[in-house]
Amino acid sequence: MNSTTQPAPPHIDFLLVGGGIAAITAAQTLRGEGATGSIVVLSEEADYPYNRPPLTKGIITGDLAPEQILVTTPERYHADAIEIRLDTVVRSVDPSRRTVTDQAGATYQYGKLLIATGARARRLHIPGGDLDGVFSFRTITDATALRKWVLANPGPVAILGTSFIAMELATSLTRLGIQVILIDRADTVFPRIHSETLSTYFLQRCQDYGIRVHLGESIRRVHGAGKVASIETTSGSQIVCTTFITAIGAVAQTDFLKNSGLLVDDGVLVNEFLQTNEPDIFAAGDVANYLDQDGRRKRAGHWDNARRQGRTAAKNMLGQRIPYNRVLHYFCDFLDFSFTFLGTSEKADTRIARGDLASKSFAEFYIHADRIIGLFSTGRPPEETRVVRTLIRERVNIHTSIAQLSDPNAQIDALAKETVLILQGGAALGAFECGVVQALDEAKIAPKIIGGVSIGAVNGAIIAGNPDNATAALEAFWNEISIYAPQTASAATASAIAVGTAMIQGIPAFFKPRWMAPGVHDEWWPHQWTSLYDASPIKDLLCKYVDFPKLSKGPVRLIVAAVDVERGELVFFDSQVDELTPDHILASGSLPPVFPWTTIDGRHYWDGGVISNSPLEHVLATTGPDNKQVFLVDLFPGKRPLPTNLGEVLTRRDEITYGERIRNDSYLRELAQEFQALVSEIMMTIEPDVAARLQQRPRYVQLMGGYGTTTSITRIVRDGSSRESLAAHYDFSTQTINRLKKEGYLAAKKLLMTPN
Repeated sequence: MNSTTQPAPPHIDFLLVGGGIAAITAAQTLRGEGATGSIVVLSEEADYPYNRPPLTKGIITGDLAPEQILVTTPERYHADAIEIRLDTVVRSVDPSRRTVTDQAGATYQYGKLLIATGARARRLHIPGGDLDGVFSFRTITDATALRKWVLANPGPVAILGTSFIAMELATSLTRLGIQVILIDRADTVFPRIHSETLSTYFLQRCQDYGIRVHLGESIRRVHGAGKVASIETTSGSQIVCTTFITAIGAVAQTDFLKNSGLLVDDGVLVNEFLQTNEPDIFAAGDVANYLDQDGRRKRAGHWDNARRQGRTAAKNMLGQRIPYNRVLHYFCDFLDFSFTFLGTSEKADTRIARGDLASKSFAEFYIHADRIIGLFSTGRPPEETRVVRTLIRERVNIHTSIAQLSDPNAQIDALAKETVLILQGGAALGAFECGVVQALDEAKIAPKIIGGVSIGAVNGAIIAGNPDNATAALEAFWNEISIYAPQTASAATASAIAVGTAMIQGIPAFFKPRWMAPGVHDEWWPHQWTSLYDASPIKDLLCKYVDFPKLSKGPVRLIVAAVDVERGELVFFDSQVDELTPDHILASGSLPPVFPWTTIDGRHYWDGGVISNSPLEHVLATTGPDNKQVFLVDLFPGKRPLPTNLGEVLTRRDEITYGERIRNDSYLRELAQEFQALVSEIMMTIEPDVAARLQQRPRYVQLMGGYGTTTSITRIVRDGSSRESLAAHYDFSTQTINRLKKEGYLAAKKLLMTPN
């Protein structure tokens, strides 16, 4: 053996580069989602991971000690088997070898890699920029050093920039009794908000608190003998100060990726799953250049965005394929009030005010092409913020609702209401769903989101592909797959004929028996078969009713479920994310051992009903639990008499297995309501201005702005009270199909006519 042979680097299942909230949230999510492999976090900082928002607030004012802002305790990482390696700077990534190398030369081999290195403060390269008393601001080291300096060197503090960080620093320093001077090259305060009303208001608040503001100015040089004494602007003005802080943005930390082959352009380029051009490498947080809800590239430097991206990236590292489509949510504490900012105000062609700034209960909506793209809000209810977030995310047209937006007392919940239709699998029983859709059409109820499994995925694809003609399209489809039996035959006889025909000969437009095409996939002999039937014929039939290339651009979002055979995990295909094809629909209905698995991009899928016959939980998790009107079609009776023979036993088993089982989360809801009540009680005991600040925080808006209270679920249940045969699912007789359509229509009609 060669004595110079280097030992193989340690293998790490999940390697996370970066010690910020994105990386730590990802690590915690991995464990929470059941990941059993090794998790290692490489952090370049010497301190355990901490929350950054308090840096500009409690750390500067001295109200918080550094240990109070830790994300969690070191003991908690140990308990969760998450290894944190501090003072570890990554120098290179080699995707071909699946390795990461740090500054000490140590090499790590990864299974999955997350890049969450964040950003570094943008520096101003001018004469005197290296004097003592010149600061940029990003880390806890920066914050503690700045506080120590300003206390030891009393005098004016000049801040270049009027960004979120600059405004919060100005607030904290003012509270310490320090004179603050704000300088910005723009001609307005807080230029990124693109609002003359708010910029004027911010300027007035600065003046009220004695903050001097110089607009339309840049810095030419810093003067001083060893330390800052003054700064010189481009106009020639001299501003006396003992401290100079640059708060002019941040640059993504990607230098170590120079020769990695990863695509980098103002951050690491990722797709909707936060996945890079290397499939096992993901990026999250300030370093990620991602696609927003409009398909535009964006890199956002904010704590809430980093936290949510870390969570999403972790789930996708586990193969869950969850798109990141969150609306940006900023919050800021400025002087005597706090505010929230959602989305963007760029390109706004209309601005609508709600309330008034004098009372500190004010919102300004930013609108482009009759759609809300952004929101400024202070002192408004968190429920309102949540509704607007939905309106932004779903790009809702609000042309006829301008008056409601401008009236501070008007309810706007209805503007964000989305109709969701959940369709189960059940083979021939899916004809019941056809009748339900007819009743919904007649009631002028059009689903915007459809979640389907198996035959429910087939029905859902046809509805989504024919949003203006769903009933007729479904009728035609079901007529093509029904089996004719003599009209004079009794129901039992017609059923027997249809079931026997389907089992022996198949349904030409739907599926065919293996014994009639034994060479399919080179499976010549029965002992080689992995299924009894081949369902590929339905793909041609689907293409007749669905223009798949246009599905992603249609008004109806379709989400279908399948099971990854090898991983044993539920997978969702989403028309808003995936280019859906007939294969995706067939994958959702590939029920073993009747049908074979369906292969897509090298992965093999079975019917989603193997794990869950309804994607309700995922649909609500993906599209948001608020402001939903859910119609859930349940094909399997919840209650039945005891079976009297073996056939009925097997039928009842399937009914229980595939019946809708909405998780009984009443306990969790009660627990959440108790926490909400506790938070409300605490809020009543603290100072009103402090409470108002807390109400702008993203977590407060998320947790206290309603807990699915505006979402209703209407279950449309197939009665199935009469005893059905063992093969009821495969009774495609014309008589049975028509009966099921009628039953679905009447069941839905009855519920829709019942007052709430």
